[in-house]
Amino acid sequence: MPSIHLSENFGDLLDARFARIYDKEYAERINESMIPMLFGMKTSTRAYEMMSGIGGLGDMQDFDGTIAYDAFSQLYDSTVTFPEKALGIKAERKLVDDEMFGILDGRPWQLAVSVARTREKAGAAVFANAFTDASGADGVALCSASHPYSPDDATVQSNTGTSALSATSVEATRRLGYTSIYNDRGQLFDVNYDTLVIPVGLEETAYELINSKGKVDTAENNVNFHSGRYKMAVWPRLTDSNNWYFIDSKLAKQFLLFWDRVKPEFAYDRDFDTMIAKWSVYARYNTQFTGWQFLYGMNVTG
Repeated sequence: MPSIHLSENFGDLLDARFARIYDKEYAERINESMIPMLFGMKTSTRAYEMMSGIGGLGDMQDFDGTIAYDAFSQLYDSTVTFPEKALGIKAERKLVDDEMFGILDGRPWQLAVSVARTREKAGAAVFANAFTDASGADGVALCSASHPYSPDDATVQSNTGTSALSATSVEATRRLGYTSIYNDRGQLFDVNYDTLVIPVGLEETAYELINSKGKVDTAENNVNFHSGRYKMAVWPRLTDSNNWYFIDSKLAKQFLLFWDRVKPEFAYDRDFDTMIAKWSVYARYNTQFTGWQFLYGMNVTG
């Protein structure tokens, strides 16, 4: 695959034009991104960020003239680093001389597409790898049946299942958030699963579930309990057509993080001797989850 797009060096004349095309396309694609909807957006000025988990508190005590003080337990530390990412394009002067702007304008457009796509893949990978990547701070995958209560309590709990998306499985999972997810002291976490995160292949099923006025998949005219109750996040970057996820959107903003160390920077340079103009984008970012309670994942066998 050639790395130079047929020309010499013009540069300055095209730089403003390319920057406008890149900025416009990137802004449009970022506006369509699922990342700000699902992740807590963070910025960093350091080489890495470490988030330390702390446990919950007990119940309030009867006051008998002296306040009873409680202490937090130290949970798990989670560290995120920011690998460098970059991509560039080149073009020769004769494309400008020959007014091949239709070809040239596609360069920054495609660069913006690539930058936005790579970023989106990084976000979607958290969900796509949720059942297999044992990189969680507690030593297991994000969606696992083996989450320990704390470093000092090996009792485990689960946020994963195998049920296909349906009205029945959605309701069963919703109830689990209120009845089966605990903090390190065994107190209910009161998780409110309110957002379905799904691939395109499940969009129709989820839409009918959320928007039908009558009960789904029945001839009876019962009211649909789920109507208008949930948000739906359809993410084309989720490649498994059967797996689906239920999240508490407020907890997700706290526990599921997208860090920008260096937001994508569009830059221009030119080589006088070779008459080649160059444009590049450079960025540093990463994802991190500091807790798992915001999410229940269904790893469905096709």
